[in-house]
Amino acid sequence: MAFQFQCPNGHLLEGEESQAGEQCQCPICQTLFIIPQPIVEEQPHAASSQSAATPPAFPAIGPAASRSSAKPAAPVEIKEPEFLHIPCPECKQELETPVEMLDQEVMCPHCQAQFQLRRRDSVEFKRKRKQEAEIRERKTDNWWFNFAIVAVVAVLIFLCVLIFMSVAG
Repeated sequence: MAFQFQCPNGHLLEGEESQAGEQCQCPICQTLFIIPQPIVEEQPHAASSQSAATPPAFPAIGPAASRSSAKPAAPVEIKEPEFLHIPCPECKQELETPVEMLDQEVMCPHCQAQFQLRRRDSVEFKRKRKQEAEIRERKTDNWWFNFAIVAVVAVLIFLCVLIFMSVAG
């Protein structure tokens, strides 16, 4: 059965379900990528035909209604596929890569260099590490600032005590 999917650059393509997980090249932009698994959506006509076969449920009335443990259905979350942006080590061209392709050998579509996709090489990983380093540096700066304030207050108190002792004595 045919399904539609997008290449990493957003071009709409079509393939067979049996091709899912295979490597292919976009005919439009020549980007090399892995065909994603088709997203299975619940078919509404199947649910309506099943509900027609079963009698409708009526709400409980009276004391049984208060003992009912019916919970509201949780909303279904559709998770967007996660993509990482990994620059080619040769030409520095950023390649948009699905997480499923990490730790695989790939070939850059621009310069034909072969390299391994690693999370630590991704732009997102480097950005997160930089933010963590900035937070750590900010915390260290705040600690030294607070230490300096405490030291100044201690010196001022010591000076006030010395002045008071010299006036009183």
